[in-house]
Amino acid sequence: MANPATAKYFTKAKDLSATSGGASGDVVYTCPNNHVSLITFLHVSNGSTNNKKYSLQWYELATTTYHFLVDEHSLAANSLEEVVQGGGYLALAAGDKIIGFEDSSSDFHVVISGAEYYQPT
Repeated sequence: MANPATAKYFTKAKDLSATSGGASGDVVYTCPNNHVSLITFLHVSNGSTNNKKYSLQWYELATTTYHFLVDEHSLAANSLEEVVQGGGYLALAAGDKIIGFEDSSSDFHVVISGAEYYQPT
């Protein structure tokens, strides 16, 4: 079980440029070895003057599977949204990743925050 006293807090940001997911997608965050990460904030913004689509995936190392968190979601021009919000969280195991991609152009920006907890083997 994660001990709040041992948390290492982090924030990462990524400007998306990939236009396909899976191994070709942009890695926004990777959970470190021997850690569990609780993602408490996942923010996406569209810097384009047009409506555009983006996708986010969770790569699960244990099964080598990419799961869609958000699949080709259209976001209005110059707007933003919170994917993880309201006290919710997304738990990642060591080696799990958050991957992002968009339909074109490098207009999306992703910010992710949470806590990493050391889990000795």
